[in-house]
Amino acid sequence: MAACSPWPESYTKTVTRAQTQTDGTFLAQRAQALGNPDDGRSGIYLVSEGPEALALRLVLSEMAERTIDAQYYLLHNDASGHLFAWKLLEAADRGVRVRLLLDDMDVADYDAMSAALDAHPNIEIRLFNPFRRGLGKNVASLFEFDRVNRRMHNKSMTFDNVVTLVGGRNIGDEYFAAREDSNYNDLDVLGAGPIAREVSATFDDYWNSPYAVPVRVVVGDRGDDLSLDEARSRLSQLADEAGRTPYGDALSHGIRDRVARGRIDLEWVPATLVADPVEKAAGEADSDEIVSGVMLPYIMGAERDLFVSSAYFVPRDRGVALLSALSERGVEVSILTNSLDSTDVVPVYGHYALSREEMLRAGINLWELRPDAERPDRAAIGLGLSQSSLHTKAFAIDQRYLFVGSFNWDPRSVWINNEMGVLIESEKVASAAVAGFEDNIRRNAYELRLDDEGGIDWMARRSDGAILIYPDEPADSGWRVFMSRVYGALPIGGQL
Repeated sequence: MAACSPWPESYTKTVTRAQTQTDGTFLAQRAQALGNPDDGRSGIYLVSEGPEALALRLVLSEMAERTIDAQYYLLHNDASGHLFAWKLLEAADRGVRVRLLLDDMDVADYDAMSAALDAHPNIEIRLFNPFRRGLGKNVASLFEFDRVNRRMHNKSMTFDNVVTLVGGRNIGDEYFAAREDSNYNDLDVLGAGPIAREVSATFDDYWNSPYAVPVRVVVGDRGDDLSLDEARSRLSQLADEAGRTPYGDALSHGIRDRVARGRIDLEWVPATLVADPVEKAAGEADSDEIVSGVMLPYIMGAERDLFVSSAYFVPRDRGVALLSALSERGVEVSILTNSLDSTDVVPVYGHYALSREEMLRAGINLWELRPDAERPDRAAIGLGLSQSSLHTKAFAIDQRYLFVGSFNWDPRSVWINNEMGVLIESEKVASAAVAGFEDNIRRNAYELRLDDEGGIDWMARRSDGAILIYPDEPADSGWRVFMSRVYGALPIGGQL
């Protein structure tokens, strides 16, 4: 009965919005110096390397003078998370207003720290669609499945309403190539100018919505375990330890210095934010207003080619029909997703696998990232190799339009989770992204082909030019293969 009662109970919160008078800030001046034409175009820079992506977040936090607005699905309790949180606290100590909106999927273990930071006069933390504390996520899912099943998957960070980062990365070591075992391939867009203001407007919608609940309301008495001074001391120590690791040292003396000195070339091009209305969290958004609805006409209008990189790719019947129709009228369709050994969600692979043969018969090019894919972002700063997994969510249409964001090609992104991304209209930017896509798949992915009997072969190109052919999923674990097929037989595709 307690689980089914309305929650959280009534409370009050302050409506706040992005500060618009930031033209005189350092970041605004830097944007002008980098060529802002003041004609409605935005400055765009694609961030593919993990260390650079983290360095940008840290350096821009140091440069911010008025506001930092951050919105993330996950914030991990690791070195990257510690550096991220410490820079937010340092900014708040300088007088910068910090608003941090986190989905409540994975933050309950940080309740004491979150509440302590929220006590800072310049920091406010809100949790999106929170779970009821004390019940646990599993129990809450039993009684409130329709509500807690809908998560905020958005990822953005905006500084002084002038510069923004939008893409696929959460805050955690694996998103920034900081782990020694396995890291994600991912992609962000650094945007300056009008696109930053669009991100700020969407952030305000989410921040002031009834789904964004002040952290103190959610955690209750659990937030009394740590004072702000204790949190500052603990976070300072953790950030110092993170900075003294080999990764932290390389970050400080390599990529970070280049970012701080402004050696970034922006392309000033038409760009717009495409984001799900916040009402999607209650299943109330119109289908033509959500990300998939907005982007569908662009996809259906493809004339030459469609390149898709989706970490979690579950097309199901409607998606297969859509992509097959494009292929049948001469559009070259190429899909990159995870292989069985590179994916971190085996059920997704199991349901994607159900559609492979039909897509190959329709002439669609399928590629699966190998787990041993190269890590040039780690090699560039003198770190060792690691395994790789695809986390990029991007697609290019006719090498004219490029979409980069949090949106996977799966039912969860289409119908359940709240998503966002940047739509860029630029042949130069889109073509460069496609060139990187094609180079990556040639070197680091299996190419899937139908064999003479209608089965599937996985082909891998070695560095010496030799081609290895695998007649079955090239997986290290037979049990993993078996479980992927078990998951594929379960009626859970609509939730993936």
